[in-house]
Amino acid sequence: MVGESPAVTTADGDGGKELSSSRTAVMVAALALSVMSFMLNATMLGPAIRDINTHLGPHAYASMSAYFYLAGAIANVVLIRWSDFIGRRRVLVGILTLVCIGTLLCILGTSLPVVVAGRVLQGCANITYGLAFLIMREHLSDKAFGVCCGVISAINAGVAGVDALLAGVLVDRFGYRSIFVLTLVVGIAAVALCRLAVPADERGRKNTGRMDWAGAVLIALTVAGLNLYVSNGEHLGWSAPLMLGCLAAAVAACLGLVVVEKRVATPLIHIDQMRSRYAWPLIVVTILVFGSFMVVLSYIVPSLAENDRVGFAASGQLTALLFITPGALAQLLTAPLIGRLAAQIGFVTVLRTGLVGSVAVTAALAVFTLDKMVVVALMAVFGVALAVALTPMSALGVLQAPPDEPGSLPGIANASYGIGGSLGFAWAGTVVGAGTQAGYQSALWICVGIGAVAVLASLVLKPRSVASPADTRTASHPKPAATPRPGHLRRG
Repeated sequence: MVGESPAVTTADGDGGKELSSSRTAVMVAALALSVMSFMLNATMLGPAIRDINTHLGPHAYASMSAYFYLAGAIANVVLIRWSDFIGRRRVLVGILTLVCIGTLLCILGTSLPVVVAGRVLQGCANITYGLAFLIMREHLSDKAFGVCCGVISAINAGVAGVDALLAGVLVDRFGYRSIFVLTLVVGIAAVALCRLAVPADERGRKNTGRMDWAGAVLIALTVAGLNLYVSNGEHLGWSAPLMLGCLAAAVAACLGLVVVEKRVATPLIHIDQMRSRYAWPLIVVTILVFGSFMVVLSYIVPSLAENDRVGFAASGQLTALLFITPGALAQLLTAPLIGRLAAQIGFVTVLRTGLVGSVAVTAALAVFTLDKMVVVALMAVFGVALAVALTPMSALGVLQAPPDEPGSLPGIANASYGIGGSLGFAWAGTVVGAGTQAGYQSALWICVGIGAVAVLASLVLKPRSVASPADTRTASHPKPAATPRPGHLRRG
């Protein structure tokens, strides 16, 4: 049964010992705390925008955020793959340490360049999500992996439900630096717990060969150019020389990457693998989901709720309580169950179900846009639908990766989150910006259309049938039969 203690190999890699259920729980708690250390730095600064801009200058918040997410996108595609060579735990603890250093810079810095440097270091922690799934995949059975994927997703949703309220209180009383003090405490705790509870990598599990640093530089330039073009094109102009230069640099780097990856012995990514039905549909689905459904949750509905003319004229706290927190709590409660179900019937099947449900709820929101109580109820249901979609989608970056290169796909899939989000806010800003009823409804119907394309892409996605390393080790090294006690021997 799924509820049984999962089999987990110890750090010595002998394959014969197993971690206790309590040690396994502590490991998952450590990974959840590492993810939380990133999420708090990503989401708690919303209520501090005015205070940050007052102390560090106009548009300081926008600059900090742009480099924060850019650093995360680059770290995802490079450092997760590097962990294939030097070990997951080593990279995880190293990145969490950098996060703490970056947070100190944000606390002590009095100028924007220093704080931006701190935010760049914090942004690298974006890889904690992908590393958490990789570590669980390598140390847990298939059934335990499904449940724990739900736990990590539930922690993520739970943080998103309460962090804004807590941040508002901290900013009002102590200023924006108090948020960084809190995240520093979480970061230090994550470093300590991960060093204690995350098993060291087995020597035989690390990839042989050398890291493809040439490919890393080229893919970093590709991701950076795309992110800068998408995130800045709306206000600088899509055809501005600077934006066209970013796009041209991204295209040139991408073409160079294709050439380099076909010539090196251990490429950063196998181009043929990325072109297969195991990989590219997942990347497309991820971009489309974050370019549609996440925009509904984090932009369209909150904007409608706070609109004084055609919306519900709600305050910031009331918007969070009525339209955001219920969905987050719904994800918190359902994600572990979704992970368990996905392990039983298939992650791709559950993903498709969640996408269809999200499309249906978004269509209902478009029909009942101005009915406050209906929108409140639908947003709670929307939280469940997103849990059904996001829980398997988060895990599939690991499950769909080639067995001999497990870190190649998760980084690219995670970087797709940022690309999709940037695209979503870019198109939604122009549609919703006018603040009209027609604008809100049009934006929701556009999300329905994008979501429908995501459903179609998910139908192309081909599940990869690979047993977890933990299950493989258990099958290769079965436990010896228990020796019967003398009192249980049959008497002739």
